Amino acid sequence: MKNIKALNIIFIFLLLFSCKNKENETGNKIAIEEINLSKEITHPEIESLINNMISEEHFTGVVLVAVNDKIIHANGYGMAQDGIQNRINTKFHVASITKQFTAAAIMQLFEQKKINLEKSINEFLPPQYRSDKWNSVTIHHLLTQTSGIEDYGLTRNYYEVEKGFCLGNTVDGMIKEAMVKELKFPSSSKFSYSNIGYSLLGQIIENTSGEPYDSYMKKHIFEPMGMHDSFIHNTSNYTVANDEAMGYRWDDELNKHVPDDIISLPVTEPDGNLVTTLKDFLKWTSVYTNNNQKVIDDIAIKKMTTPYIKNDFSFLKEKGPWYGYGLSLTDGIISHPGYIVGFRSHFIVDTNNGIKVLVFNNNVSNNPKNVSSEIYNMISKKLNNKKE
Repeated sequence: MKNIKALNIIFIFLLLFSCKNKENETGNKIAIEEINLSKEITHPEIESLINNMISEEHFTGVVLVAVNDKIIHANGYGMAQDGIQNRINTKFHVASITKQFTAAAIMQLFEQKKINLEKSINEFLPPQYRSDKWNSVTIHHLLTQTSGIEDYGLTRNYYEVEKGFCLGNTVDGMIKEAMVKELKFPSSSKFSYSNIGYSLLGQIIENTSGEPYDSYMKKHIFEPMGMHDSFIHNTSNYTVANDEAMGYRWDDELNKHVPDDIISLPVTEPDGNLVTTLKDFLKWTSVYTNNNQKVIDDIAIKKMTTPYIKNDFSFLKEKGPWYGYGLSLTDGIISHPGYIVGFRSHFIVDTNNGIKVLVFNNNVSNNPKNVSSEIYNMISKKLNNKKE
């Protein structure tokens, strides 16, 4: 009996201590700012599921699972680089997961009345990138992948691409090529995933704010969110650090992971160049759940998470959910895939049940959505059984 009373006292003390530490210096509450991710946390059933994925799909990467902001699993698997293991604090390129951050930056400019989501992008793009083909294309169309602007292709004469990342005048060349093409369909009439749409949003951010895209994101998104280990891969001076993952694929003939250098699909900063960690991205997801931050307001979040049109990620064999601003949406569940040379990623945030599953993977031979979906279904089923 005495032991039970002692445990209760300890629990109350810890609860009060944790509540006190949920306030930052400005007094704004950030629900998961102080979570310590210095050590791996393993959930037996999740660990077993991932081990199956390692056997079946050669999974390598990192996985985090949280329920109601309590982390129940966080672990790394396989190699980040030669001789360096993936750890929970390893930095990963997360590809198109970047798009929601670009959308958030656009919403900041919208809040400041520097842009209008329903006006032609020609009013906000730099003069050299304005096209009479785009008079009917709005910022809203770019955000929702309904612009009709044809995406950039795999190879072009002007492409200078290194391991998938755009160098030199590649972005300038791809935009100028798109400027002279007719729209694939009337804007807003259908969904068609277009990376270049988010490249153009990056140009709008730079032209409107007067800041380079990577600097803007650091100053106005990452630092205010406490995402101190996140940055935009700037290809002009980028080198891979020891705390970052490198991109691989599985080679059946060699029976091992090898550097992924087969495809040279270009990726630009605003559509897929975010480098982040599990902890940093978990902080970011609070904008969709607790929303105890001041980076973007409630109206902006509402717009980002409004289902506007059915998406069709046919190239990823993923169809069905709706698309918001850089986000896939369905029944209170927010998600998005990412896929570039050497890296794939997927996250799920269930705003109704407080479930968050983050999967960053540095092996393109494995689909991280298989991992995130199986984990989510398992946790969701357990929660529903408890409710019954």
